Amino acid sequence: MWAAIAISLAFQALSYFLSPKPAGNQGAVAGELDIPEPPVGKPVPVIFGTVWVKDAGVVYYGNPEQRPIKSDGGKKG
Repeated sequence: MWAAIAISLAFQALSYFLSPKPAGNQGAVAGELDIPEPPVGKPVPVIFGTVWVKDAGVVYYGNPEQRPIKSDGGKKG
């Protein structure tokens, strides 16, 4: 039984060290986002409900800024 546990732990450690590490997050930059834009000079459609729109453009995408999450460590009070 102890041999099986030791082998299991060895294989888990081996898989952890051999697994590929993900690349770091570069963050979003406002000019580099691939967001469809509405054609210049055409009116922006206002849609109510669920419909299919062939020529959809994004008028506002939000703020692509990244801010770190700060936490007080779960302390109360």
